[in-house]
Amino acid sequence: MTKLDFQGRIIMVGCGGVGQAVLPVLERHIADLHGRLLVIAADESGRMVAERHGAQFLHGLLTPGNYRNLLKPHVKEGDLLLNLSIDISSLDLIRFCSSRGALYVDTSIEPWPGIFDNPMLKLHQRTNFAIRNKMLDVARELGSDSPTAVVDHGANPGMVSHFLKQAILDLARHIKQSDFTPKSREEWAALARDLNITTIQVSERDTQVSERPKRQGEFVNTWSVSGIIDELMQPAEIAIGTAEKQFPREAREHRSGSSTVYLRRPCCSTFALSWTPSIGGFQGMLVTHDEIFSMADYLSISENGRFTYRPSAMFVYHPCDDAMLSSLELEGNGWNPQPVLRLMRKEIVSGMDELGVLVAGHERNGYWFGSQLTIDYARSIVPETNATIMQVVAGAISAIHWAILNPRRGVVEPEDMDHEVCLDVAKPYLGQLVGEFTDWTPLDGRGKYFPEKLDVERPWQLQNIRSRQWFGA
Repeated sequence: MTKLDFQGRIIMVGCGGVGQAVLPVLERHIADLHGRLLVIAADESGRMVAERHGAQFLHGLLTPGNYRNLLKPHVKEGDLLLNLSIDISSLDLIRFCSSRGALYVDTSIEPWPGIFDNPMLKLHQRTNFAIRNKMLDVARELGSDSPTAVVDHGANPGMVSHFLKQAILDLARHIKQSDFTPKSREEWAALARDLNITTIQVSERDTQVSERPKRQGEFVNTWSVSGIIDELMQPAEIAIGTAEKQFPREAREHRSGSSTVYLRRPCCSTFALSWTPSIGGFQGMLVTHDEIFSMADYLSISENGRFTYRPSAMFVYHPCDDAMLSSLELEGNGWNPQPVLRLMRKEIVSGMDELGVLVAGHERNGYWFGSQLTIDYARSIVPETNATIMQVVAGAISAIHWAILNPRRGVVEPEDMDHEVCLDVAKPYLGQLVGEFTDWTPLDGRGKYFPEKLDVERPWQLQNIRSRQWFGA
């Protein structure tokens, strides 16, 4: 791939696991970057890696009171700010970059601290829906011709939205024998409706194994430990589709008519069923993520203010086994984080991160498309990383590439971008891209040993996908 002729500076905020893996990959995509890269981080952990790759390193913690003064000397017109931090407001950084004429990219929309783990806030105030809605307000405020700000473009949210479009095109070829590629949101939604897609699951199973098993009092994970703890403590969220016949018992609609709900229970202990090609059926946590809303919104069709077509969307996640044990310990300890937080990298000995979209309800039942990235393949690209981090890097790099080629598009979500361009840039970092049909449904093995209230005529109803605790007997 030809390197981009980008003349600005890149200012990277945050240099944890993802940031340290991004640095060597950036050099493959941007010509003559040496001397034009600045890393700003709240601790020293990434300094050696940054300086090894020719970056200037600045140890500094961005806060609501100082971020403008800290960034102003470094962020100029034509530069790009890559935000790989947590607990630093994406919305404030987007406004700041827009005022400076700079591009912006992040892998998730983050608030300042004190939101996700604040018991004084109401449940709906701690949801991703609330944070994303503020982002949409900023997008309208800045306008579609402002400097490009790509939000939520890591692995998921991010690459999974491009997997979804590719899955829809694959289904159209198999079911409708059509090679038509939609050119607008309305055309994508119409194609999804015509294919009778009722359910979209972002489906992820991480099987990476460490030679150092988790110990009591330790939270272990393959990506940001603080990030996953925030997610686990938030209320679970789902987009409700027009094919659903039953409303979850503990669900509350965010806004009347939005068909997007949160549950009065944490992601950590809300379980659902999904499927991936290598594992088959599995049970994972129903985790809140912005792609739940953006996917469902992008494929919705409305008439007179009411949805006539909308798929259900959710994220079902089984992290690596040590992270799952860590999650159960976290909840059992009254949500007090473990004193030891460990990001798994060098100690991983085997496994992969299998991340994709399971698109279901159509005449072929279910179709999964996504990335099977092994630890060995990830290390062949960046030696001291892991598969989960490498998938996030793939999303960040493709977002940077797209933003540089499209510098005046305002605030954009992954669905607003050209999925073919993003997949083409990301492919070298995603391992094997797999598309596979399945006959599996959430009814498999159900009701055999314990009575359950199931909808056997409609296998892909939330009533069947759910854990029985959040629907009633």
